Amino acid sequence: MLKANLKIILALKTFLHNVSSSEELKNHFRLSITDFTRNRKLTFDRLVLLIMKLCKKSLSIELEKYFSELNLKTTCSVAAFSMQRLKLNPSFFISWNIVLWKTFYQEQKGRVKRWKGLRVLGCDGSSTSLVNRPCLNKYFGGQSNKHCSYVIAKTFYCFDVLNKLVLYSSIAPYRYGEFQMACDMINRSLFEGDMLLIFDRHYSSYRIVFLFMAQETQAKFLIRVNENYNFSKYFIESKKTSAIIDLFPSDPSIKELKRCGYKVKKSQSIKVRLIKVKLPRGKIEILMTNLWEEEGYPSNEFKNLYAMRWGVETNIDFQKNILQLESSSGLTPVSVIQDFYATVFVSNLHTILTMQAQEKINQTKTDYKYPLRVNNNKAFGKIKENLIPLFITKTPIEILKTLTNYFVKSPLPVRINRSFPRVRKNQQTRSKHRTFTNYKPTY
Repeated sequence: MLKANLKIILALKTFLHNVSSSEELKNHFRLSITDFTRNRKLTFDRLVLLIMKLCKKSLSIELEKYFSELNLKTTCSVAAFSMQRLKLNPSFFISWNIVLWKTFYQEQKGRVKRWKGLRVLGCDGSSTSLVNRPCLNKYFGGQSNKHCSYVIAKTFYCFDVLNKLVLYSSIAPYRYGEFQMACDMINRSLFEGDMLLIFDRHYSSYRIVFLFMAQETQAKFLIRVNENYNFSKYFIESKKTSAIIDLFPSDPSIKELKRCGYKVKKSQSIKVRLIKVKLPRGKIEILMTNLWEEEGYPSNEFKNLYAMRWGVETNIDFQKNILQLESSSGLTPVSVIQDFYATVFVSNLHTILTMQAQEKINQTKTDYKYPLRVNNNKAFGKIKENLIPLFITKTPIEILKTLTNYFVKSPLPVRINRSFPRVRKNQQTRSKHRTFTNYKPTY
């Protein structure tokens, strides 16, 4: 595991070095052909590492600390950083994240967790609160009432729930919507044949199913069905636990698919499998999938399979409450998008760096009432202290060993099967780490 982590870090460093030293590669990740051509204090690679550091303190303090970590006597101003970051295309962090998880799958071939040979991806969206500034409001939009207005962005994640890695993510204006973001990802043919995507009932639509079937490489899907659909009501009333039905398009689905370049007739049906799942207190859920019983997927396995989707929710919680996603280091759309993809990247890096420590805990600390896991809050704090040294030192293996030993020391108990009633709150009241205009803590 340590050797694999070392290879992942080296692959990330190599990618950053290759891009920063090649004008041709750099063209893909700068917003203008003239950007990053002059000799500045914040070169391409230094700027990337600084944004990756997830600056949550006052920027002047962060810059002083960062340049001292680089062993440089001089620093740059906050204004210089703010101007320089406008030259960086946020897509760099998307590509860097792909290098990260693809290297992980390559180096950990025999240790990658799967369900019946499939990588299980929990897919869901979320809302991210932003600062109410004119430029952000114009780009992202939000909500308003007679008292005030809120600026909110929509985010979407495809999260490998067994290996705890975000494979794909996106951020968009509030009115664009999670459903459309999911359709865009499917339509871009991002998913591979060994992937199983799990969605909640917000995504139960002919349009989603059609887009899956239209791809050259068809991934598997499992979608909770809205109970208000007619075919769902009929199936609930029946005594069957599993059935194959023909799904027909609605007028809105036909219209939206035509906008995507697909001509669909009203009579064009798709065969899907419905599965009835009984929950505590007599509640029934209906799931829709293209996993067929004759291929080795019995109905009694889908309750636990669908429950795996909750992993994407806990990852979103980790990004918001531990990595402080909503506390942006800038007040422009470009900086917000950069911070979002950098946060996704760091959350994956956190997962990979703590994986070896979790294995050690599982093997050695067995005489406890509850199973134990790495303390993610303390682990991220230690990772953040060593993040820059990890990418600039020539011997990162010593830092990796130090981090692993630290993670093992103070694990947390995992109380299995705990549940709490869902309390719906206003979007702004549940935002713990927000950026306030002209204010950042110095500690």
